[in-house]
Amino acid sequence: MGWVEDLGALDAALRAVAGELDHGVLNEKPGLESPTLEHLCRYFAERLKPAFPGLARVAVSRPTVGERCVMTVD
Repeated sequence: MGWVEDLGALDAALRAVAGELDHGVLNEKPGLESPTLEHLCRYFAERLKPAFPGLARVAVSRPTVGERCVMTVD
């Protein structure tokens, strides 16, 4: 009650999308020919939005180098 989304479902969905990219070459994935953080944000947003229509923002970071991208989802 009062939840916007089930975090367990979100976690499972995030892991599934990340699994699409695991053990592969990002440049070979459609939409990630140039695998910038911005393109990764869009990749995740496009795959998560159908299951989570209230999705408003996606953030991807590389803490080891201090880089981060936050994208507002329409």
